[in-house]
Amino acid sequence: MMSFNAYAQIVYAPLNSTIYDFLDRLASGHIITVNDEVKPYSRKEIAEYLKLAEIEKDKLNPVEAEELNWYEEEYAHELLSVNERWFLYKYSDSLFSIRVSPIGGYGISSTGGSKGHNRWWGISSYGYISNWLGASFSYKDIGQFGANVDIKKDFTPERGYYINSYPPGGIEFSDVKGAINFNWNWGGVSLIKDDVNWGHGKFGQLILSDKPESYPQIQLFLSPAKWIRFYYMHGWLNSLVLDSSQFYYNHLESAPPVIHQEYIGKYVAANLISLTPVENLDLSLGNSVIYSGSLRPEFFIPFLYYKVMDHNTGRGNVDDSNGQIFFDISSRNIQNFQVYSTVFIDAATISGLLNGSLNQWWKGYTIGAKNTDFLIPNLNVTIEYTKIMPSVYEHKYDTETYKHIGYVLGDWLGQNADQIRIQADYKPNRPLTLHGYYERLRKGGLADIAIVYYGNTPPQFLSGHLRKDFDLGLEVDYEYLHELTISASYKYSSISDEDKTRTPSYLLGDKINFSLTIGWGL
Repeated sequence: MMSFNAYAQIVYAPLNSTIYDFLDRLASGHIITVNDEVKPYSRKEIAEYLKLAEIEKDKLNPVEAEELNWYEEEYAHELLSVNERWFLYKYSDSLFSIRVSPIGGYGISSTGGSKGHNRWWGISSYGYISNWLGASFSYKDIGQFGANVDIKKDFTPERGYYINSYPPGGIEFSDVKGAINFNWNWGGVSLIKDDVNWGHGKFGQLILSDKPESYPQIQLFLSPAKWIRFYYMHGWLNSLVLDSSQFYYNHLESAPPVIHQEYIGKYVAANLISLTPVENLDLSLGNSVIYSGSLRPEFFIPFLYYKVMDHNTGRGNVDDSNGQIFFDISSRNIQNFQVYSTVFIDAATISGLLNGSLNQWWKGYTIGAKNTDFLIPNLNVTIEYTKIMPSVYEHKYDTETYKHIGYVLGDWLGQNADQIRIQADYKPNRPLTLHGYYERLRKGGLADIAIVYYGNTPPQFLSGHLRKDFDLGLEVDYEYLHELTISASYKYSSISDEDKTRTPSYLLGDKINFSLTIGWGL
């Protein structure tokens, strides 16, 4: 097995790219070593993984070898290969290069007797200047229409967006991402608006996930040795809480005055240090903080423990930021197996950690295991359980919840919920992937924040109005050409909810769900 530290120009591969599953299988098979506590990976980093896989190609099965050839076409530019796949436009010279791809697709769906359709279109591009700067941009216009449109997207892994408009029978919104990245041979810094995942979890991430719409952030990555990696980010969130001190009227001469309003500023800062004490074992520890109002310079220092800054800078509880601590572990020490876990502790203190008052913490955890080549080649089986206690991600101040535009930054389940999912993924040949799964979800009510902060009895797990979900599903993906994918899904779902206002009526009861989509671009 081979490993490396890869740097050079940074342009990130989208999180929904199938390259991540491929690299994950190679890592579990001890073909390459991948540090996957933070995603996305850069395209250059992925190209280096592919080079290592090419060296070990005799260890790949026929489907994996065909996949390797496929991805070498996708990352040919970074591999300095002439066998590059098709782009709408591409240009390269000794200093500058750019690649442009179209985005577009259409899908139909049915949930019981409720039907709908969605469409999207846009464009994506990325480029490099010399060997130290990379940049990317993508724009996607999305419309969802019909009787089965989930406008709120509160309890679903589907990404939550700020809705631009409400045309008849549907909703429309946009997805815009972009980045500029500077790097050197042992690290890099980025100004980026893109999706991020921190921590392990195949079906959700407790620390940072792509559940909310992307938000602008500064990122720092350092790796002075191959056994240590440090990640830092500072992000600008939307509190959705209006700041009355910023209200004023614009006078447009012949038109009535128009009021101008602003939201109270809301921010997140987080860091994560990951160590690899022995090969295939990754241990990570980090902390984050949500704060509001004015920007605070201490939260731009990457290496701090943030929660104590309220007191250490003489602010007392005036600002009262919302701090979190998290731990993550992943082991691939047994060939073809990965076991992983994340622990997320909200409203925690170091003193609480030292005196062992675990029962006073708002906490969540994920534990999972994945077996690659289970019984037959290219069949992977994953089992994962996540439990999130009441009031995790919440706060007594609406401006300091662990959320962006109302959606949690962490696991899409949110507080007071649990999930168990068993999934099998089978790839009989290069273009075709089959997914079958069983899933059970439970979601309680939102506890009274006053009781949580000041009451003597903490809320019980799954207290309040209870929602129960049971799903059995099959999904089929066929990637005929690069970025051209046809997908179909069939699911039996059974949902009950004691809260009559929480779940859309078309989802309740026993339902047969079906969808069919065709799309170009990621």
